[in-house]
Amino acid sequence: MKMKLKGIQVFWIILIMDLGMTLVMTVTPSLQAKQDAWISVIVAGGIATLIALLATQAAKLYPGQTFFEYIHLILGKWIGKAVIVIYLVQWYTITPIILRQFSDLVQVMLLHGTPKEAVMLLMIFVIVYATYAGGIEGIARCGEVLGPIILLMIGLVLIASTNNIQWRNILPVYADSGMTGILGGALAPASYLGHSVEYLMFAAFLTQPRKGALYTFGAVLTSVFFVLITTLMVIFTLGVNLSSNTWYPFFEMTKKISLFGFIDNFDAIPVVIWLASVFVKFAVMLFLMSYGTAQFLHVRNWRNLIWFIAPVMFVFALIPQDVTEATSNYLQRYWVPFAMPVNMLGLPLLLLVIGKWRQRKWPAAADHA
Repeated sequence: MKMKLKGIQVFWIILIMDLGMTLVMTVTPSLQAKQDAWISVIVAGGIATLIALLATQAAKLYPGQTFFEYIHLILGKWIGKAVIVIYLVQWYTITPIILRQFSDLVQVMLLHGTPKEAVMLLMIFVIVYATYAGGIEGIARCGEVLGPIILLMIGLVLIASTNNIQWRNILPVYADSGMTGILGGALAPASYLGHSVEYLMFAAFLTQPRKGALYTFGAVLTSVFFVLITTLMVIFTLGVNLSSNTWYPFFEMTKKISLFGFIDNFDAIPVVIWLASVFVKFAVMLFLMSYGTAQFLHVRNWRNLIWFIAPVMFVFALIPQDVTEATSNYLQRYWVPFAMPVNMLGLPLLLLVIGKWRQRKWPAAADHA
């Protein structure tokens, strides 16, 4: 039976993939713009919106066909295969990084003496079950439940943090960073907000493909809004000097929350946000790898590949030596300089331009495709 997605499910999937890890992982890199990091987030939002535009327009060219089917129609057999490999590399490299970041954070925040291997295996078992049993449709239903909870908890943290606002922390505007600092600070959040590129894969499963773009843009803009407000609150409550020297400023901000003198210990809220976000993002990535690899290798049952891919991801997640290697090195050496300009911007633009040209030159062939 073919898997189906509703537009609202695509909204929640993209929002969770964009929002959860961006709040945790990219606030510190954006603070190279100092107190102007909020301007960097606005620039990042513009880049993320452009990614969403390119992905949704490219996916519209051949409705009803999967990404792995229409890419050969647009680019030809061999170039199409090369592009597929580039996207598979993206999915196969980001997934173990997500798993390692998850285990490191759980060790720091919750389970100090627990081996990271045990933490990662537990998450893998849950993700494998969800992906194997439900496919992208089952994952999307989980996203419909977890998405509103994530937004509610983020909103609760932001509202509770208003007591700690120091308005002077936002000043001066632009003077200390300049355009170079602002643009440099925008790259990391833009790359993490660029998961709308996965719409290239999701579009084939939509029950109403024409409405997919609307939900995709809604997810991106909602994510940008919450990241922007969170970045402002981090600057207001922690200041630039403290927040730029911590791995997870969002978590540090929650530690300062105290309401009415006796309501505190909000630390558990960002952990729940993180766990829910990692669950959905990891499950989506495992599906994309399994389904995409199956189509690439012409394997009839994509679920069979889960049993091969999951152990590989576990082994890859053990390679980084520490949190710096798992987070900063990957972000700076691959995700920002290659994945964002090539996978998220360049290749969708190439597909859109050549696909439009082919449809105009051979309209009859495009109609039969």
